Amino acid sequence: MARATTELAEWLARHGLDQYAQTFAKNNIEYSVLPDLTEDDLRKLGVSLGHRKKLLKAIEALTAARQAGATPASSPSVAQHREAELRQITVMFCDLVGSTQLSQKMDPEDLRVVIDAYREVCGTAVRRYGGEVASYAGDGVMAIFGWPAHEDDPVRAVHAALDIVSAVKNISGPVTLASRVGVCSGLVVVRDIGAGGTASSMDAVGETPNIAARLQTLAPPNAVLISESTKLLISAAFDLEDLGLREIKGVTRPIHLYRVLAAKSIASRFEAAHGGTLTPLIGRSIELSLFLDRWQKVKEAEGQVVLLSGIPGVGKSRLIHELKSHVQLESHFLLSHQCSPYHSQSAFFPIIEHIKQAAQITTRDSNAKKLAKLKAYLASSIDDSIDPALLIANLLSIPTESSHELSRLTPQQIKNRTITKLVDMLLALSARRPTLCIFEDVHWIDPSTLELLELIISRIAHARILLVVSCRPEFRPAWFTRANVTMLSLTRLSRSEVTTMVRGLFRGGSMLP
Repeated sequence: MARATTELAEWLARHGLDQYAQTFAKNNIEYSVLPDLTEDDLRKLGVSLGHRKKLLKAIEALTAARQAGATPASSPSVAQHREAELRQITVMFCDLVGSTQLSQKMDPEDLRVVIDAYREVCGTAVRRYGGEVASYAGDGVMAIFGWPAHEDDPVRAVHAALDIVSAVKNISGPVTLASRVGVCSGLVVVRDIGAGGTASSMDAVGETPNIAARLQTLAPPNAVLISESTKLLISAAFDLEDLGLREIKGVTRPIHLYRVLAAKSIASRFEAAHGGTLTPLIGRSIELSLFLDRWQKVKEAEGQVVLLSGIPGVGKSRLIHELKSHVQLESHFLLSHQCSPYHSQSAFFPIIEHIKQAAQITTRDSNAKKLAKLKAYLASSIDDSIDPALLIANLLSIPTESSHELSRLTPQQIKNRTITKLVDMLLALSARRPTLCIFEDVHWIDPSTLELLELIISRIAHARILLVVSCRPEFRPAWFTRANVTMLSLTRLSRSEVTTMVRGLFRGGSMLP
């Protein structure tokens, strides 16, 4: 128990919240139960609003690391040895801006605390997105994405880089910290060379890590620079600034550089990855006919739900894209929500992203402009004792002059009223036009959005709403037995269908038998 209490106290101190260590100890809260804490629990413990938000973000990162099978930076484990491999990976280099000046101004013990907090931030972000910290060297951090591989490692690396830049600025200490990050993708020989911890545990040999390191030194404070090779793989997911060609020391050719400005609000992972012309739909005519049949019922005020299930890559998103194409010439509303593997513990993440995109709210907008855009988007919302704009603005963390009106409510009451308001808004839209409401990849859905989804399903029986929910087979909701729910499981295409698809890709050209 004493060891667990010490571990928790150290974790709180790394996040600048050590004043709560005694309170947590008195209430028998240990490090192992942090992921079970809710905002209401923290409020009852006397944690202030700002610190509650800070704690919940740190707990979210800790939970994501555990779900990914990683251990926190405070408890490094010995990695399983892997032989050297030639792999396509993405390398990220990060360091603190002005670290030399910091060492001259700060007491060594204070500097160590700052560096430890900085490393914790970097390690948490890297693990959250499925990467591995390859090495720590002073304030320098090298991370690798792609060993083991994911389908979107470059995107994961850039998300992690943005998280690091944002989080480092918020580290508590005697000075405000700034970081800079360089990211590059390419072929590299990777190998295990150590046992983890603060010493080097992985090595990457090739031009790619050298370029990433050079990009980091060129980056302005609080900025992420990427190479052309990474840009080609992530441009659909991020807003970029083209910095042109630059000569880089140690590299024989000029390198085209880009600065990452922000992540884009993307309605669909499929459409982000397939911006060009698609080949004709093959082998899904029966499934598409079922969708269109349910759409006809919806137009007659018979609300329908289709649970579209299938393994990764089997064609769920393509079928949904085809449905949207078929109804686009009709008068209707379309609401698309994309769940994310990076935000499965972020409350209402797909809802927030959809509203931001629909209202054209960007990270560069002022709070006043964000609120004006939100009110314009919500212009048709029905009135209530609490202004819908106030609830939704609170959901999007946009401050308003009326925010104090929510102070008399508990967090659970605010959440319940927000969910009810969101469903009322959806029903109000469907009263004006048939509405196609899509939730993709709900196997990654966060608990709050799942509550919302369940309430929608319970209230749309007589509404002009077609709710399409895509998921992998392991997602088995309790509501799939409802009368207006259709289960649609996609199977793999037949050999002849695959051959036809490949011929379409070759546009009639010859193929080997």
